[in-house]
Amino acid sequence: MKINRMRRVAAAQRWLKDAIRAHLPKSRFARSVTMLAGGSALGQAITILVSPILTRLYSAEEFGVFGVYASMLGIITVVASLRYEYAIPLPEDDQTAANVLALCFMLLLGMSLLSWVVVWKLGEQIVAWASVPKLKPYLWLVPLGMLGAGTYQILNYWAVRKRDFPNLARTRLSRGVARAALQVGVGFVHSGPVGLLLGQLAGETAGSASLGLSAWRKDRAPFKAVSLRAICHAGARYKRFPFFSSWADLLEGLGLQLPQLLFAAFYGAEVAGWFALGQRVIAAPLNLVGDSVAQVYFGEASRLPREDPKSIRQLYLKLTARLALIGGLPVAVLCALAPWFFTIVFGPGWKTAGRYVQIMGPMFAVRFAIIPLSHTMNILERQDLYSVWEGTRLVLVVGGLLAGRAWGISPVNAVTIYSLSMLIAYLVLWSLIWYALRTISTVDRQERHH
Repeated sequence: MKINRMRRVAAAQRWLKDAIRAHLPKSRFARSVTMLAGGSALGQAITILVSPILTRLYSAEEFGVFGVYASMLGIITVVASLRYEYAIPLPEDDQTAANVLALCFMLLLGMSLLSWVVVWKLGEQIVAWASVPKLKPYLWLVPLGMLGAGTYQILNYWAVRKRDFPNLARTRLSRGVARAALQVGVGFVHSGPVGLLLGQLAGETAGSASLGLSAWRKDRAPFKAVSLRAICHAGARYKRFPFFSSWADLLEGLGLQLPQLLFAAFYGAEVAGWFALGQRVIAAPLNLVGDSVAQVYFGEASRLPREDPKSIRQLYLKLTARLALIGGLPVAVLCALAPWFFTIVFGPGWKTAGRYVQIMGPMFAVRFAIIPLSHTMNILERQDLYSVWEGTRLVLVVGGLLAGRAWGISPVNAVTIYSLSMLIAYLVLWSLIWYALRTISTVDRQERHH
């Protein structure tokens, strides 16, 4: 009886897998995007589904403290390994890639230690500037969060190299489950923002063990080639990533995360909490789905400049149009209904958060269409142009908010300035990527002519 039952279970599992495969797109790129986006969607769906519970367990002020912590973590994590993880999918041989991975972990440990020293020495000044004194007892979570998030992003790019998209999809789900479980569970038994902070830490680190074990089990051989000399050689070969990508992504982190800090510093933790909830409910799902597209695009397109330079330009235009179509209409509908939706789902105290989302709707739609393709700059090794763009965006966004503060405008008008600044910046990014693609195509034609 037991054997027959096991056979029936195995048969049911095979039938389910075959049914899923039958409904997935046929092309490898589309199937990979669907798989990653599915894992991201499920993980983010859990986060969104528990949000109505969280808004009743935590106040807007506590969400503001959480938003400041998440923004701090978002800024420092982008330089956790100086963006050498971007180089992991690029080498033609796994031995070089393994040495790049080892270099990433060495840098991560050093940067995590540095962040602990900064928090220890300057913690009081940081929370005073951000107007979030309730964060001070939990600043020790910042270096831990950096270590956990940095580990995940390094292993993530190894999985991208090996095209282990099923495992990546599972980790996207586990991150959402871990985050939601801790935030809800701690919120029921403990007051204050600690549940939100611990949940964020769990979400950043969940999945790292799975990716690490998978890499060790399947790809152990290349790691035997790791040596200090080879690590130094790999670091020199891909030095453009720390020199350009790390600074560009630090500027990116500042451009994305500083607004949260500035809303807290200028308008208080409650306004920052409304802004944070809007980002959590609308921006986070779009970012996760877009990140799934970006990783598959990076894995597939990284070979195109060597094999077929013209095809990457065609792929760029096609994906821009598709992402604009897929993201534009749902975002427009969601954001138009946001004030009504937020009031019903999250409670009357969160209507202002819905108004913020309504204002930022066009910016979210444009971001969804453009940001997943920004890895084109890494593929073409045009990190210099990306750095220029990041600096431009930082000036537009932070300059706009600082000017608004000087003029004494309301928080709603400050959100409007933020949204317009970001929208303009994303359109500039698309133009710079297109310029880079046309430049590489021109060089290719000239080389063939000679």
